[in-house]
Amino acid sequence: MELIDIYDKDGNIIEAARPREYPLKEGEYRLAVGMWVVNDNGEIFLTKRAPEKRYAPNKWENPAGHVQTGEDCTAAIIRELQEETGLVVTPEQITFFGASCAAPYLGRDYGVRMNFDISVIRLQPGETCDAKWVSFEEFNEMLNGDAFAPSLKEHMEDYKENFLKFIGQGE
Repeated sequence: MELIDIYDKDGNIIEAARPREYPLKEGEYRLAVGMWVVNDNGEIFLTKRAPEKRYAPNKWENPAGHVQTGEDCTAAIIRELQEETGLVVTPEQITFFGASCAAPYLGRDYGVRMNFDISVIRLQPGETCDAKWVSFEEFNEMLNGDAFAPSLKEHMEDYKENFLKFIGQGE
């Protein structure tokens, strides 16, 4: 059973170690983290949610997940990236670039620059079913369509400028 802490909209813990599947009450949030991986060609790494996922099955997203009780955001995103893809990063490699709030989640998003062949990816059964690199143009097409999990679009509104700078598309 995965235990998570419950937060208020300002990021303060209001209840520790609640089972993740318990429903939230009004004004309660889960803390989630996301990792954007970009290579030297400016391509963005995406993973596809497994078809058996309850929320947004078969939709594309960045590697992401919940912060578990006792973890900080950095530890959580490093763990999630490794679990979902097999990729290993250190805290020194990652850059924080955004926070978001779209009920029922508080989001913290990070970026890392890495080069690897897609064949090294190890997908996590039940979580991810595919992975790919996309150009910025393809990413925009996906963002303007319905290829992405809705939560990705909602959260990105709060950190889009920093994301664009990180991937080399901003000022």
